[in-house]
This record gives sequence, C-alpha cells and structure tokens, in this order.
Amino acid sequence: MAGGQKQRRNDRLGAINKEKRMMEVKVLFFGVLSEVAGTGFKHYHNVKTVNDLKLRIFDDFPEMVHFNYRISVNNEITDSDLILKTGDEVALMPPFAGG
Repeated sequence: MAGGQKQRRNDRLGAINKEKRMMEVKVLFFGVLSEVAGTGFKHYHNVKTVNDLKLRIFDDFPEMVHFNYRISVNNEITDSDLILKTGDEVALMPPFAGG
C-alpha cells in the first residue's frame, strides 16, 4: 500500500474510532423527572443500550429508581433494551394525569 493510501486508511479508521468514542444521546426528562434531574435534558456519551443508559441515569440521579416512567427512543415508546446510536433522543416520561 502506498504512503498516501495508508494515511487515508488510517484517517478513516481514526474517524470511525473517534465516532465510537464520542457516541452521544440526548435524554429528555419530563414532569417530576425534570425536577429530580434539575434540568429538562442531559447528554450522555458512550452508552450502548437503553439499559446501559438507565444505569448511568441512576448513577447521576439515584432517586429516579423510585419513579414510574415510560421510555421513548426517537419518539417511539419502547420496553426493549434497544441498541442506541449517536444522535438518538431518549425521553423519560412519567404517567400523565388525565380526566
């Protein structure tokens, strides 16, 4: 492999590895969960699955384990342990009051 080709290959591999290291999802907190978190959203890096993300959230906000809520990933409610991708938006939604 010529020197220029090798450098371009290394540059591509470096960009792929950087993307893996910098994986980021945005978590939205609604209702009482935003009060617990002290914010309406937070960014998390390098989480692989929904369950991995939940563990990280519980590390940051231990009192959240006491609340019921649903999870949506990119506006789709899920009960599955989905694999997350960079740019995903995850929402934690407590039950909403109704009449």
